[in-house]
Amino acid sequence: MNTYKRLFKYIPEKMNYLLLSVAFSVATAVLTIVPYYYLWNFLREFFVVQSLGKAMDYAVTIVALLIAYVVVYLVALWMSHLLGFRLETNLRKVGAEYLMNASWNFFDMNSSGKIRKIIDDNASRTHMVVAHLIPDTTVAILVPILMFITLIVIDYKLVILLLVITILGVLQFKGMYGDPQFIKYYTTALEKMNAESVEYVRGIQVLKVFNGTVYTLKSLYNSINDYSEFALNYSMSCRFPYVSFQTLFNLCITFTIPFAIFFINRGTSAMTILAEIIFFAVFVSILFASLMKVMYVGMYNMQAKDVVDKLEEMFNEMNRKKILHGSRGEFKNFNIEFKNVSFKYEEDYVLENLSLKLEGGKTYAFVGSSGSGKSTIAKLISGFYKIDDGEVLIGGENITDYSEKAICENITNVFQNAQLFKTSIYENVKVGNQNASYSEVMRALKLANCNDILDKFETRENTIIGSEGVHLSGGEKQRIAIARAILKDANIIILDEASAAADPENEYEIQRAFSNLMEGKTVIMIAHRLSSIRNVDEILVLDDGKIIERGTDKELMSIDSRYRYLQELFSKTNEWRIYDEMASR
Repeated sequence: MNTYKRLFKYIPEKMNYLLLSVAFSVATAVLTIVPYYYLWNFLREFFVVQSLGKAMDYAVTIVALLIAYVVVYLVALWMSHLLGFRLETNLRKVGAEYLMNASWNFFDMNSSGKIRKIIDDNASRTHMVVAHLIPDTTVAILVPILMFITLIVIDYKLVILLLVITILGVLQFKGMYGDPQFIKYYTTALEKMNAESVEYVRGIQVLKVFNGTVYTLKSLYNSINDYSEFALNYSMSCRFPYVSFQTLFNLCITFTIPFAIFFINRGTSAMTILAEIIFFAVFVSILFASLMKVMYVGMYNMQAKDVVDKLEEMFNEMNRKKILHGSRGEFKNFNIEFKNVSFKYEEDYVLENLSLKLEGGKTYAFVGSSGSGKSTIAKLISGFYKIDDGEVLIGGENITDYSEKAICENITNVFQNAQLFKTSIYENVKVGNQNASYSEVMRALKLANCNDILDKFETRENTIIGSEGVHLSGGEKQRIAIARAILKDANIIILDEASAAADPENEYEIQRAFSNLMEGKTVIMIAHRLSSIRNVDEILVLDDGKIIERGTDKELMSIDSRYRYLQELFSKTNEWRIYDEMASR
């Protein structure tokens, strides 16, 4: 019931379907038993009283009750299926809502494929436990109770026989149910195999080029073996109890033989005993079906609990490290300050007790090796992450005091891999400011040096990105992203490796676009191409989350600095050329 409570909180608007399903399921349970009561009367009239007329009347009543049973059961299933489908839909909606508001840390730690599979696949796995097991569980609980009541009315002696078989069945039941841990391991192995299969399919082209096989992807091969092993072990663990259970109920007629001999010798008529044996052999099959339903209830309940655990664990993870915003909407100025800031993605700190000040209206460049903390600082300034300790101040106020709208309007990011939508170039740029006019969008495209891009296509700014025949290079996509940032007109600009994907020709155009974007703004540049940062106001060199040097290009080049070493190294790599030894001979 705890699992059901956790599931039903996602469908409060459809709880009337639950009540209707349970009500019709109760009626189904009654209609499961009542025909058997009339079956007993039919057998008694046929064998003992030998009144064929009354027996036929009972037969007609049985058929009518069975038809009513089918109709009522279908209605119960219909109600539960409406509930189940709405639950699947709502779980996906809730997942999408959490995704819309998830922390950036969550997206850094989880791939899109993994997120989709956990939300989509687990939502689908709730179908059985709601759509089918609500009516089946209700029937499985009520039917055995009604069976004993019915046998008390017919012949109390049959109650003893049913009780013996019930006890034997229940004793076998736990073994047939299986080890709950197996379901967990089995589910995990299945998810891993599915994920590895997706990766294999995505890489088929590469495997074909190099004449690879399934064994090329060792992780997929291992995941298939793990899954098959868990599935086989689970089946084998249930084999003996399940076969014994089936044998018990298929041979239950043998239990009636000593029963018949005993009561015939006590004076009961042979025809009465025959009628009771035939009735009991048919009637006990309901108990078999009920116990089987209870077994499946237990199995799918474990599955549903695992589903809810995984979904809610993901929902909680989405909110972890999410920054909480205040209500302040105006910035006094755009000075940036870190006060003893510590931050970690997982266990190890990326930044620890970092303090720095950046004056508004200036251009800064962060340089350093990969993992030194450059991008992390930029993301903390953007309000993407909740820090573990210390303060990040903009305009003298803690970044958490500002509203989300204020942060979005005053800080813009241009990343290395520009993300464009499958819509027109015009609409992609207008994302930066939905209230912008046509002339303002076109001006932004011009300032970002995108005119040559528009000239490539007949429909110019109305060209749909991603449509047939539309191909944009990384640098061209970047310029459109810069046009979007220009249109947004934010006061703090963060350029995170923004020209890294550009070829030399596009880099020149991008640098010209940057000059229009950065004019009069507070700019933070993160770049590995050190040639592009010589003219910034100040350079900050980072190593292992600490600022080890800061100053202008001239100041840092005049001393034996880490920055000068990086610039010299960069100059050497620019002089590298591919040497054709054969051509030189």
